[in-house]
Amino acid sequence: MSFKSNFKLTNRNKLDDDEEGLIQLQQNQQFLPYFENTQTTRMIKAFLDEEIKPAKYYRPLINAIESLGEGDLVYLSVNSYGGYLDGAIALINAMHSTDANVHCCIDGTAASAASLIALASPSVSVSPYASMMIHAATFGSFGKQSDVISHASFVDKQVKSLMHDIYKDFLTEQEFQEVMLGKEVWFDSEEIIQRLERRAELQKKRALAQEKEAKKAKSTPKKLD
Repeated sequence: MSFKSNFKLTNRNKLDDDEEGLIQLQQNQQFLPYFENTQTTRMIKAFLDEEIKPAKYYRPLINAIESLGEGDLVYLSVNSYGGYLDGAIALINAMHSTDANVHCCIDGTAASAASLIALASPSVSVSPYASMMIHAATFGSFGKQSDVISHASFVDKQVKSLMHDIYKDFLTEQEFQEVMLGKEVWFDSEEIIQRLERRAELQKKRALAQEKEAKKAKSTPKKLD
């Protein structure tokens, strides 16, 4: 039981006479020449099967992801009850900035910050007994009263924006508002797959509508004053 979206592996073994590393072997005129390509595809596989830790913990992994190129693969296995939001954000930024293909498999539980990582991935698959839990972020602040109020207001706004972007179309607007008010929601593997499929359909419809609007705007003649 799985769900996959936008997950393609690029074939980097295309033969081209001008490609670096291409070797032509021709022993004599009695045999057909052939070409050998020595290019390889890199893959980074990481297991997020512990608490999501502070951002600095993921520096080596993020540096490795940044070194990948088009056609390479990042594979993340998620089985975590969540943890630090800044660690999740660091991994999400790395996934979105790399030229490599990124795939995330929910192998167990993707809860709290781990659910953000899983749903932010361009490609997701779900194991048969996977589960997901979504709730509002928990944070604290200390210092002068005015500073605490200012910081809490800023973090609240930032976290709401992040969660809305990632949970959009996976949760309904009503569910999202309930989560922001403190409700905790759980999904089993079948529910996760159904919601991922619905999200993909909604995103496709939105993209088609935007494309239609762009074509309409382009074809509409501009009025001269």
